[in-house]
Amino acid sequence: MSPDSDAPTGRSHRLDNITYGAYHQRNVPGVDDELARTGPDTPMGEYMRRSWQPVCLSEDLKDLPRAITVMGEALVTFRDGAGRVGVLNRHCSHRGTSLEYGIIEENGIRCCYHGWQFDIDGRILDTPGEPPESRLKESFCHGAYPAFERDGLVFVYMGLPDDKPEFPVRDHYGSERLVPFSFSMKNNWLQSYENTLDPVHSTFLHTRMSGTQLAAAFGELPCVEYQETAGGGGAFYISKRRLGDDRIWVRHVHTIFPNEGHFGTVFEEGDGEPYYFRRVYVSRWIVPQDDESCTIFGWRFFGDDLPGGDPARVGHNRADFDGQAEQPDYETKQRQPGDWEAQAGQRSIAVHALEHRGTTDGGVVMMRRGLRRAARGETPAAHSADGDVEFPNPHHVFAQDTILPIAKGGAADDDRALLTEVGRRVTEVLLEADDLEGAAYSAAIVENLRALADA
Repeated sequence: MSPDSDAPTGRSHRLDNITYGAYHQRNVPGVDDELARTGPDTPMGEYMRRSWQPVCLSEDLKDLPRAITVMGEALVTFRDGAGRVGVLNRHCSHRGTSLEYGIIEENGIRCCYHGWQFDIDGRILDTPGEPPESRLKESFCHGAYPAFERDGLVFVYMGLPDDKPEFPVRDHYGSERLVPFSFSMKNNWLQSYENTLDPVHSTFLHTRMSGTQLAAAFGELPCVEYQETAGGGGAFYISKRRLGDDRIWVRHVHTIFPNEGHFGTVFEEGDGEPYYFRRVYVSRWIVPQDDESCTIFGWRFFGDDLPGGDPARVGHNRADFDGQAEQPDYETKQRQPGDWEAQAGQRSIAVHALEHRGTTDGGVVMMRRGLRRAARGETPAAHSADGDVEFPNPHHVFAQDTILPIAKGGAADDDRALLTEVGRRVTEVLLEADDLEGAAYSAAIVENLRALADA
């Protein structure tokens, strides 16, 4: 299958349809370089560099620098004595010693080898081995990227300096208590990001196959639709489940390209009272380290309207629900696989040409097509430095959960049609309120969803 093809079915070859036919399937095709590769000068890498990316937790930056790798670039991050965050090229521009062994100063960082001092913007502040009249430190700058901290995460912008956008603030940021987290993954970034638009895996991997990694209600196979947002700058899915005979659960998960995602609760047991607009429980970014590993960074939200969970369980490779981090030993990985095992198990870089995709993969297909168009410049940039209203950078996030008191619609086919119609109407309510702000936004959604349930 060519890299341009993201058809809903995988390769078709007469030798695939042979029992005991592994002999004919020995040769593994190449990977999808256009989507998988994120190093400098790659289409996807340059697209990602136009957005702010989280690169570590604030708690990582104490009295020592931290070596990081982001999209194939060797960097070092630190917080200097003045409290400023720096992200610099890791290797000293004098003789190449790693600044992860540097000494943090009141202003910037000093290389351990010959004492050169670098400010957070790359200016060279001191070259103590040079004679007083030397102008060497004024002749060039060390490589540096803009960085800042927000709510326990350190973000960096790695694109062209003149194109630096404002950090996009979503409507639910700051509205609840939040706890930052990260997960280290041993697979290409796209495998973890595609998981965001694959709601069916929750039914099987997290519920039926590995026990109760998620709440019991996820074990019901959902009726799912997918929709692009903001001119191709993202997508969301709408999953609908019947809870008993008298309620419908509508769930939206929203991805914003290139690598951002927002989710509703994972603690829905399906046996409580109806509710109309439960907001985001987690926001996260899938950040490539290199082409064969990535890190998931995010915020876990807590509040009176977000039941379940334990903030003390959230942090480095930890979450307050199971099935996320790497299991501690091989046997446990085999007996209770979760997201880490399922994604790393697709090879370090998944081979799309070997897939035989089905109807449950509609979100994956939509994501690949959207990312491909965006990386080629065929859709507006995810973030804009000049605030152009056409760029797909929504303030409101279409991620939420709704349980409506709507009784079963007769036969199975009739009820499935009812689920689909209710899901579409809930989506329309969310989109129709998009021009509102603050309390008016939530109030309008709740009012209209109550009316939908009463109709």
